[in-house]
Amino acid sequence: MDEQTKVSRSITRLVISHPFFGSMALSLKIEADEEISTMCTDGKFIKWNPDFVANMSEEETTGVMAHEVMHVGMKHNLRRGDRDPERWNIACDYVINPILIEAGFSLPAGGLYDEQYADLPAERVYDMLPEDVSHLSQAGGMGGVIDTTKEGGQSLSEAEVKQMEADINSKVMMAANGAKSVGKLPASIEALVQRMKRNQIDWEEKVQRFVGGDQPDDYSMRRPNRQMFDQVGVLGPSIVGTGCGDILVWMDSSGSVSDREGEFFLGGLNAISRDVKPKSITVITCDAEIQSVKRYEEGEEITLFSNKGRGGTCVQPVFNYIEQHNLNVDNMICFTDMGIFDYPDRAPDYPILWVSSYSRGKPAPFGETVYLNTGD
Repeated sequence: MDEQTKVSRSITRLVISHPFFGSMALSLKIEADEEISTMCTDGKFIKWNPDFVANMSEEETTGVMAHEVMHVGMKHNLRRGDRDPERWNIACDYVINPILIEAGFSLPAGGLYDEQYADLPAERVYDMLPEDVSHLSQAGGMGGVIDTTKEGGQSLSEAEVKQMEADINSKVMMAANGAKSVGKLPASIEALVQRMKRNQIDWEEKVQRFVGGDQPDDYSMRRPNRQMFDQVGVLGPSIVGTGCGDILVWMDSSGSVSDREGEFFLGGLNAISRDVKPKSITVITCDAEIQSVKRYEEGEEITLFSNKGRGGTCVQPVFNYIEQHNLNVDNMICFTDMGIFDYPDRAPDYPILWVSSYSRGKPAPFGETVYLNTGD
């Protein structure tokens, strides 16, 4: 059969046998393009090279089409940042291919697969890869992901990125609901959907409720409520707090926490300081051992925390330090990727909120766990 027929039949196979992937594929523009070497997507289209398709079986073509669909569903086209494009594509392939194999797809020979990368976010896989990935690129070239841009090639604005993220989330949810209704939603895709639902939680609001309670001290229009404006397009007042005692914050400085995650932590911490107005915030950075301790009084800007050490993730030294120095703790917030193996046997007598940068992580055995959306 000719290449166009093979692609069309592959999409039909997705719709009938793998309805999640079929629904996602039908939401994209699919077209032949001789200028690319294999297949690729930017989140708006899937382009395919006729010679590449000609050399694959129909089953393999279906698998590669599903591969491109997963790039879109996982928003890889929006998450690269300033990472090397080739290395980023390889990291994303390592994330996607185990999902496809588990779902029963056939992939071309040489497709990238390594169990050590299964169930990890692409950002973490990227950091684990060697700088020179040319040998991997040659072995696993079966499809790619490129950044979404405007028609003129300019980068998307922050508002446009958020709009596209919301659009992809909507497509994923709709496709998942349709597949689930006919009993054909793979477990790995259902887990992906659950992580997406987690990431839609406004974690900053959750932290503020945890620290300041549900009842606001006052309202003010000096700084409008951003969440209300994003959701309904109406400018409403923001909550004004008058103070909430002493907060202790553990900032995980282990090697598994990326600089980007540290930036999220720091931004969230300053938002807490600004909005909730605690009497003090004591920041303890710790990996396998305490790296730094600094107390900030009300209104002080919290500066970049120490990232030296970068060892394993231990939280027990933090609890030991609190007890040894008899620190007053009204609330404790833990910013971490949840790679913790030394939780205390007994929960302390002050409330604890765990803010996890890893949406696949298990909740802590005590306290409350909320997940920070860093693109995972």
